Amino acid sequence: MKSDTQPLDDEVDDEAAVTDGVDVAVDAEERETSFVPLAMVGLLIVLVGLRWGLPLLLMIVGVILMIAIHELGHYLTAKWSGMKVTEYFIGFGPKIWSFKRGETEYGIKAVPAGAYVRIIGMNNLDEVLPEDEARSYRQQSFPKRLLVVLAGPATHLVQAFVILMVMFTLVGVPGGEPLGADPGASEDWSVDEVTSDSAASAAGLEPGDRIVAFDGDQVKTWNDVRAEIAERDVGEEVTLTIERDGERFESTTELTSRPADVPRDRAGQPFLGVGPHIPEPEDEKLGVIPAIGRSVTETGDVTWQSLVAMGRFFSPDGLDSYANTVGQGSGGAQPAKVEEGGDRMLSILGVVRLGADAGEQGLKYLLPIFLMINVFVGMINLVPLLPFDGGHAVVAIYERARSRNGNRYHADVSKLLPVAYAVVMGLVILGVTSLYLDIVNPI
Repeated sequence: MKSDTQPLDDEVDDEAAVTDGVDVAVDAEERETSFVPLAMVGLLIVLVGLRWGLPLLLMIVGVILMIAIHELGHYLTAKWSGMKVTEYFIGFGPKIWSFKRGETEYGIKAVPAGAYVRIIGMNNLDEVLPEDEARSYRQQSFPKRLLVVLAGPATHLVQAFVILMVMFTLVGVPGGEPLGADPGASEDWSVDEVTSDSAASAAGLEPGDRIVAFDGDQVKTWNDVRAEIAERDVGEEVTLTIERDGERFESTTELTSRPADVPRDRAGQPFLGVGPHIPEPEDEKLGVIPAIGRSVTETGDVTWQSLVAMGRFFSPDGLDSYANTVGQGSGGAQPAKVEEGGDRMLSILGVVRLGADAGEQGLKYLLPIFLMINVFVGMINLVPLLPFDGGHAVVAIYERARSRNGNRYHADVSKLLPVAYAVVMGLVILGVTSLYLDIVNPI
């Protein structure tokens, strides 16, 4: 924890005054020089945009801005609560540019991997000058402390709402749904391609056909077809009812084994050998009032989806599946599809790459990706363990519960350090392994 230093004596003579003037001159020179690395960073950003395209640049800037707004939530509520905030920086590592206004230093650091705010006295281990103790985080009321730590995650819900409003009112979304209904649930589909030497090819399926029944069981959507295939065994004979140009006929074929050049968790499964064509619904735009209501409900839906995904991933089965995925490495060295990636965690590389790929198809594809990433970051920050915001909230609640008769109780955070170190180590392992997967088998 950084705190402002104070002079040890109060005497200021002429020599000290001259020294102060020199210091000011040096500071001015250093500040002017610091624009050189700042300009280099700006040039690097421009080069990234020129080399890899605007969608990638937008995704990088968007992620940085998302985290900067998260920290801005902490900053504004801390200032409003009377706490002393000494730093607000975008990035980590060496400082490349900064300026000071009042008691807070603002700036940019070399590694654009996030942002941070430094509030004095976040716990009993932080050293604070006696004259600043009253303005430390730990001395504030319970509601103020809780407000400050939860303000960061709350900004992601606000950002999600704004993104949805932009999508609904300005960009337009397929069928009026920001994330789109599951395309596989649409009844408006047809065969788009047929794999050679497959069960579908043997059955005589052609592009434009529709499968309307499996062994007499009616199917309406592409998801129905996939479910019928999954319930059968490799080598099993099936009778397909096919619709072509308004006429129906039956054809019998034998399901083959899914080729090995797919992710290992799907290789060897029953395989028909057709790909669907599902027309995309026309884009729709809403008025401001309807968009507000839809944005609120969709923010809640996406938040719930993020919580469910987190629960699945961090469950014993989810972690075991992730460990197996890491152990398998690149598998068949084929890019994994989104639906085949399941709840796989993405590194910052995977996030940026996925967003950039979506951005190449248009803003209406980029915004939903950014929306889900935004909400997920907000929800994972609510994990009730230090150093997450949720961990600070739990400590504040615990301190409030232990306080009696106006006597404030301060938790000894040193006892929680082993847990915090374990969480950080887990995050490092997760970050390294997800980066590895995003390199060898990207989604």
